[in-house]
Amino acid sequence: MSHRTDDLLKVPDKKRILFLGDSITENGAYIRYLDAFFLQHFPKRHLELINLGVGGETAAGTHENSHPFPRPCVHERLERALAESKPDWVFLCYGMNDGIYHPFSEERFTLFRNGMIKATEQVQRTGARVILMTPPPYDVLSINGEAQPDGMPDYAFETPYEDYNGVLGRFADWVKRYGAEQGYTVVDLREPLMSFIAMRREADPAYKYNDGVHPEDDGHWIMAKAILRDVFHIVLERTPEWARSMDGAFIRAVSRRRDVLDAAWREHVGHSSPYKFEALPLEEAKDAAESMLAEIAEAAQRS
Repeated sequence: MSHRTDDLLKVPDKKRILFLGDSITENGAYIRYLDAFFLQHFPKRHLELINLGVGGETAAGTHENSHPFPRPCVHERLERALAESKPDWVFLCYGMNDGIYHPFSEERFTLFRNGMIKATEQVQRTGARVILMTPPPYDVLSINGEAQPDGMPDYAFETPYEDYNGVLGRFADWVKRYGAEQGYTVVDLREPLMSFIAMRREADPAYKYNDGVHPEDDGHWIMAKAILRDVFHIVLERTPEWARSMDGAFIRAVSRRRDVLDAAWREHVGHSSPYKFEALPLEEAKDAAESMLAEIAEAAQRS
């Protein structure tokens, strides 16, 4: 894939970039794709991508009755995350869990807004650049359970409010307005993913967007492209071969390196989720990841 000179100027020489979010970020396939893109096409740039996504997390501190454990909240660990990672840029992606799958509520909406404002202000005090991402969509046609109408006594992940995607739309609209007011970069994940779902369903009416919440690899590639577009101002003319299949040596090597780093960073910073990763101590993980770069560079040339 060729790049113009002005594309090169859009990719910084050196940045530590922190990603905070829920299970979609914990999965981290979109971060893996970004890492792969930069390692292949900008190998002389030093972009350190740090994934601190935690499944179930919120910015609002909300929690539904049926959830098996109190949902983690980013504010339980944000101070330590920033102190340990010392990022130049911080991506924040929340909202999916903050509405706890219920109909719209002004109280929950206020908690979400306040939680996001508190997080962005804390990030800004460190001198890091704030980058907001809208919550991805919720596809009710793909859920594993049964959607519920308004007025039910309770809702949950598998028995959500039938228009929970509309609730997330209001959250996303606020993220965009708030970001614009504050001068933050905002990455719109919602609209490109909704267009992607519509396109897939038009081709196949039985299409399932995984479980309605978590995009699969092709959806994560849509997210990565949105970040490249909105943050780095790079619009890809075509999808790299390694992003179409996980079978290639290059993307497998990038994935192995990310798995080592992601687990180590997540457990080093800590979190309240009962689900822990098996992880190397952080410094050992960094050394292991460094040793993988030669293999990745060789695979990149062949891919």
